[in-house]
Amino acid sequence: MQPAHRLIEEIVSSSRIPSARRRREVLRELQAHVEDAISSGVTERLAVDNLGDPREIASHFAWVYRKERAVLRLSVFLLSTIAVAGSIAAIVMAMKAGIAIGFGVPLPRIFSPRHTLIEAIDILSTAAAYVGLLSLEKLFDRRHFPKSAALLALIFAALAAVFSMAGRPWKFLLFGLVAGIFLRTIQVLLKNQAARIVVVPACFGAIGLISLRPLTVASWVVTGLGYLAMTHLAVRVDRALFKGLQQL
Repeated sequence: MQPAHRLIEEIVSSSRIPSARRRREVLRELQAHVEDAISSGVTERLAVDNLGDPREIASHFAWVYRKERAVLRLSVFLLSTIAVAGSIAAIVMAMKAGIAIGFGVPLPRIFSPRHTLIEAIDILSTAAAYVGLLSLEKLFDRRHFPKSAALLALIFAALAAVFSMAGRPWKFLLFGLVAGIFLRTIQVLLKNQAARIVVVPACFGAIGLISLRPLTVASWVVTGLGYLAMTHLAVRVDRALFKGLQQL
């Protein structure tokens, strides 16, 4: 590969242009610029030097396409949240149905419309918080988890204030924020998967101990297992969607 083409590819790869189609267009434009200069009698070295500082060029493209990157990240966040929340809700509900059958409890008692709606909203809020952390961490070079957690807390606090002023329920936001940060903390601190499998369900099960009812404890343990599965699913879905949308 010629030095000019190698340098141009490095510039484009560092430009953080979100669309593969636009990256190809910019690559062709820069290559055409250099080739035109060479065909006019300029040496390849001089043609490359005339492009300017590669880092400044990449930074310029990054600035130009900042809105497109924001749209991409927001799209990935929304799609990931919906996909993850829907999948985990189905898993949790299925496991709770199995528990209810095992305890001999009628399913309508477990899946009353109000209770099911509250649980679905809690799962959606937790998924949004967790996926939000994954997205926000990409904004920081160092100490990305504590910084993203602080920023997420501010965002959720603002949303809670808006919901409260509008007279709408907001406590599900608090639950989602706490659960999301807790799950991400466990994932960051505990590298051993077996330890996570023990700690997360145990912590959620401890919430159920307040009721002193075995069915409630089992229900919370299942919820913890579902949220633990969410931590693995969210990372994969977020990565797959990000790569997929970048190819458009």
